[in-house]
Amino acid sequence: MSRPPQPRPSQWRAARPELVVAALALAAGAIGGYAVAGGPAAVLVVVVFSAVALGVLSLLLPSGEAPPARPEAPEGRRAPSSSFINYWRMRRGLTDAMTSTAAYRAGLGPDLEHVLAARLSERHGVSLYGQPEAARDIFCANPRDADLWPWVDPARRAEGLTERQADGPGIPARTLARLVQRLEQL
Repeated sequence: MSRPPQPRPSQWRAARPELVVAALALAAGAIGGYAVAGGPAAVLVVVVFSAVALGVLSLLLPSGEAPPARPEAPEGRRAPSSSFINYWRMRRGLTDAMTSTAAYRAGLGPDLEHVLAARLSERHGVSLYGQPEAARDIFCANPRDADLWPWVDPARRAEGLTERQADGPGIPARTLARLVQRLEQL
């Protein structure tokens, strides 16, 4: 007969004496602070004690896995950031791309083009830059997607913009949504 597996003892169980001593020290400090200076002093003792305890605890706890390595930023681009500021920068880039064709061509357009190139290469074995006709056939498998192609066509980006196009409106929001959805489907 095999025995049922024994539950692992909690790691906190071994620290119970230290936790009891810390709680008693906190209570004694709070009572002493209350006796000397009243309620605000007791609250101050508890807050300071808690901050010190959290600092010590963070030093004693084992660290988790190392954070994943950040990918190298492409030449001429900023390194990716997970900050709040990066969110606003991306939001501004999207807004600019929907406002101006020049902004789309300078920022969001090349990014979407690279996503398309990666999807075609990884999932279909087709090079967007080496086999543009085959890439177009795959991307525009549904005839209603043909109007999306000019937004990611690398040949169109290489042509440059005329002055009239540079001042024109950017990519419409619905077209951008359809384009992203099509890239996800590839």
